[in-house]
Amino acid sequence: MTDILEREAPADDIVVECDLEAAPEKVWRALTTPELVSTWLDVPATDDADRDLSGPAYRLIEALPFSRVRYAWSDPAASEPETFVTFDLVAQPSGGTWFRLTHSAEATASRRSLPANTNRPPMARAA
Repeated sequence: MTDILEREAPADDIVVECDLEAAPEKVWRALTTPELVSTWLDVPATDDADRDLSGPAYRLIEALPFSRVRYAWSDPAASEPETFVTFDLVAQPSGGTWFRLTHSAEATASRRSLPANTNRPPMARAA
């Protein structure tokens, strides 16, 4: 597993791990196709013009093909601030997928702030 998958989750995070029989490509499709995600989560995406603004919604903030998807999750009816749901996927030799869902309050819990003079190139984000 990669370092990000082996890190300890903060005490406030909710983490669910399991092995899925489906290939990572199929799981990826279920997590990134708006119609499938909305059905699976029973929540519309935030860019849906006709959605009910009083209920929970999500928006895509990171996507690494077949390995990671991260959504910002919000619910105007709840007193909690926006939270983040991350799906990590790892292909298994059996053809299935090792799956980890992490629901956390911090979007970048695994990333440290870099100084302005880091000399590292900027990171591109998927749109």
